[in-house]
Amino acid sequence: MGERRTTRRSFLGRLLQGTLLAGVAAVAGSIVAYLFPAAEVSSALGPRRVKVGRPEDLPPGAGKLTLVDDEPVWVVHLSSGFVGISAWCTHKGCTIEWQEQRRLFACPCHEGLFDERGNVVSGLPLRPLTHFRVGVVRSVLYVSREQERQV
Repeated sequence: MGERRTTRRSFLGRLLQGTLLAGVAAVAGSIVAYLFPAAEVSSALGPRRVKVGRPEDLPPGAGKLTLVDDEPVWVVHLSSGFVGISAWCTHKGCTIEWQEQRRLFACPCHEGLFDERGNVVSGLPLRPLTHFRVGVVRSVLYVSREQERQV
């Protein structure tokens, strides 16, 4: 039987077909990814989020201290949901503590007090505490910055 030779024309034809097929596959993949985004991509938490744990492991009123970009953050379970508050006092940068019984954040250095939303209640601080985003993605609690940190 005759041996089939590859000519320049048949090689270029196959190369063109392969390129077109790869392009169609890329466009189809992009359309599918747009129509059915992954939960991580569609969440408002952004790509730089930190896992806190399961929501059921943090009972109402309780708080958990975690790090976001080397900044300590309190994640507290309130009756209205979860809140993320910076653990750095706005007066001198001391690390504040969550006092569950009083439902207050307290600065042990200068007696500053903040309510459960981070607003100043008393003491030397003049500004409220910085807020962080908190959300649940696929039954896992995450925290992230509201805005990207300025360097």
